[in-house]
Amino acid sequence: MYKKISEIILLGFSPGSISNITETAFQSFGCKNYKIIKNIDLPDDDIPFIHEHFSCNLYRLEEIQKDHPEKFDFLNVHFGVNHSHIRPVIFEEFKKKLNINKNNYLSIIHPTSVFSMSSSHNEGFFAEELSIVSSFCEIGFGVNIKRGSSIGHHSKIGDYVSLNPGATLSGFITIGEGTEIGTGATVLHNVTIGKNCLIGAGSVVTKDIPDGMIAYGNPCSVVRENERWMKTQQLLQRI
Repeated sequence: MYKKISEIILLGFSPGSISNITETAFQSFGCKNYKIIKNIDLPDDDIPFIHEHFSCNLYRLEEIQKDHPEKFDFLNVHFGVNHSHIRPVIFEEFKKKLNINKNNYLSIIHPTSVFSMSSSHNEGFFAEELSIVSSFCEIGFGVNIKRGSSIGHHSKIGDYVSLNPGATLSGFITIGEGTEIGTGATVLHNVTIGKNCLIGAGSVVTKDIPDGMIAYGNPCSVVRENERWMKTQQLLQRI
């Protein structure tokens, strides 16, 4: 187990993501206490899928801004959501409204994962159980790799990239900012996938994919533009 952390603040709220994040953080740091700050007006119901030994309290962003920001220690924060197209919105909104910068973000790496000593990652990195990062990789800010996924040697992974369960990247791969790789997808050697792409589950990517595309299949081919990233750009412009 790594150093003990008594409390983590999670920014944004996705019920499915929160359960994975809290349990991974407990197994990494022994943390049982979580404050969750919502940036959208979701119901204040009990949080589903939370282990009974964890303490999780929900807050609204407006409430923190107005009433008691001094009661929050923003040294250990992490995203409370997993998807690549949502995390940049979360980051920019909390940066603007609560002055939470990249250096406030904690990285959470499950003890059963493997991270090569010659590789590096930026803040806000999240790795679930049995994930692997091989030698000489460069991992950007806010990257999320889920259980059983692996990143091959000499790969460069941009900010906010997500690898879903069982995704496999071979060596010398480049993945652009904001791209999400579907469950069980395989990316072969020397392939570059552009920014803001979505690669479908089970795909086998044998050639480069340009920016902003949805692509899937075996072999993987471009299907259409990634519309949800267009919506993300609109949200970012309003912050």
